[in-house]
Amino acid sequence: MTKRFLHRIFLLLTLLTAGALTPAMAQEVKTLLVMGDSMSGWMGERLNAYGQTNGFDVATIVWDGSTIKKWGAEADRAKSLVDEIDPDAVIICLGLNECAERNPESQLGKPLAEIIEAVGDRPLIWVGPPSWPGKDYGEPFNSWLAGKLGEKRFFLSKDIDMPRQSATNPHPTREGINEWTDAIVEWIPNNATFSLPGYATPTSAPSRGKTFIYRKMKESL
Repeated sequence: MTKRFLHRIFLLLTLLTAGALTPAMAQEVKTLLVMGDSMSGWMGERLNAYGQTNGFDVATIVWDGSTIKKWGAEADRAKSLVDEIDPDAVIICLGLNECAERNPESQLGKPLAEIIEAVGDRPLIWVGPPSWPGKDYGEPFNSWLAGKLGEKRFFLSKDIDMPRQSATNPHPTREGINEWTDAIVEWIPNNATFSLPGYATPTSAPSRGKTFIYRKMKESL
């Protein structure tokens, strides 16, 4: 091997270690999986519109009313679904129903680790929960998630101002979900460990991709 070749290998390893890979060097996604609680359904549909415009596929797994604990308890099933879909990257939208937790490490540390293990070595973005109107929730929970996942895998949502379904309902309207999803897509190029084939604003309406799995609150995954 030449000295130039060895130098290039050394430089690449240095960039990887420092987390300094540019967006152009990040893995490009052809299939994106969105999974999580009720928020993930409309988010997956908006991302599918991005996919139709920019040339990538979106699969979605929605489990209404689900929590980190519930997903962790069914980590084996989650892993089988992820492996079956075999996405290039995963977006998890989960945590609204536990954002008031003041001691997340003791209560949620194990199930969080089980969910991450189910995703495997695929690039991941965990989308933190939005704020809860009228409630001072989320600071310890979001700080804990950010610390566990790292800045390239955690998207902070609680400070995003988005329309809600009512004055006390934390669920965004369809317009709110679109704004939220757009903010995530805008964040990806300079922050995530993967890239999308394109980032053009969708020209099609939100829609479901070829794979859309829905589970009700009382159903198992």
